Amino acid sequence: MPIRFTHILLLHFILLNQFSLAQDQDFCHVKNTSFIHDEQITYVVSYTWLFVWTDVGEAHFAVTRDTMFDRETLHLRTTGNSYPFYDWFFRVRDVYESWVDPTTLQPLYFNRDINEGGYTKENQYTFDWDKNEVNARIRRRGGQNRFYTIQVKPRIYDVVTAIYVARNLKFESIKVGQSFPVDVILDREIYNVKYTFLARENKKVKGAGPFKTLKFRVELVAGDVFKEGQFLYVWVTDDPNRIPVYVESPIRVGTVRARIASWQGLKHQLTSKIE
Repeated sequence: MPIRFTHILLLHFILLNQFSLAQDQDFCHVKNTSFIHDEQITYVVSYTWLFVWTDVGEAHFAVTRDTMFDRETLHLRTTGNSYPFYDWFFRVRDVYESWVDPTTLQPLYFNRDINEGGYTKENQYTFDWDKNEVNARIRRRGGQNRFYTIQVKPRIYDVVTAIYVARNLKFESIKVGQSFPVDVILDREIYNVKYTFLARENKKVKGAGPFKTLKFRVELVAGDVFKEGQFLYVWVTDDPNRIPVYVESPIRVGTVRARIASWQGLKHQLTSKIE
């Protein structure tokens, strides 16, 4: 079965990182204290079928300075690429990116341009927070443009911004066993998924070593990728950077894992790293 690993990786991080969005925190009052421009993080994505694990590609997260609509912004860009040896089977070239206010991280514009095994799609969102709506352009590459106006709540996020917003929210009040609903916009849909905080634990990551982490279990939505009743698990650093370091999930055929491979330009010392 084709592996849409960039989409899956982003979905996993979002489902984890939306934790504090259900705790009555005002979106507009988020203040960026966890990362700075020039931060870069890379993940290796692996797939197993019949108990054989293979590294099939990478996802790269980068933050740079930019402008959008004559405003200073941070450009949050995520790319996913399958390795050359895997391209013959299922070639992936994905881009997800968002332009946000540098201080509040309020999204202004979002772009998605994917090519996954020949399946292509483009999404552009322009956020109008005065009206609480998203103006969207969606099309298959080379196809007809379709335009939509989607009414949203103030705490709805595109898939990239959600990751960085959540890294600035406090996790100290997490209680084991607490479950939370989350809302994420993708294409024309708003997805609601429930997840549960499990524990603080040390997690050893291949090639990167052990970390002090927060572990979450996420209840997945059944569909083309996941079966009914499946869960994924995510581990995030227990330090002010709040970086996901490991993700594991079943899919309809096999299992997907993503592990942190490299990082640079972090705002804070990575104190969760166990030497």
